[in-house]
Amino acid sequence: MVAELSVVPIGTSSTSLSDYIATALREVKRAGVKYRLCPTSTVFEADLETVLEIAKAAHRAVIDAGAKRVVTTLRIDERLDELRTMEERIERVAAKVK
Repeated sequence: MVAELSVVPIGTSSTSLSDYIATALREVKRAGVKYRLCPTSTVFEADLETVLEIAKAAHRAVIDAGAKRVVTTLRIDERLDELRTMEERIERVAAKVK
């Protein structure tokens, strides 16, 4: 399954969010899953339970880092008929754009 996670701290003392995003990303890394950092989210592969655990850990980590409010968005894509990696999904679409 592929998941997309976006953790947005609100109520910080700066417009820069990179320290908070790095804190959330450490939780994804700690889980040992294959992931890709994107400009506005992080995409990763894991089973459902791990996806939910990572989302919770990343959300809590940003709160623990001092954010007064956090908006977390999680999108899950679970394909049951055929397994495809993140890279395979990207390659299939890119091949059709050429």
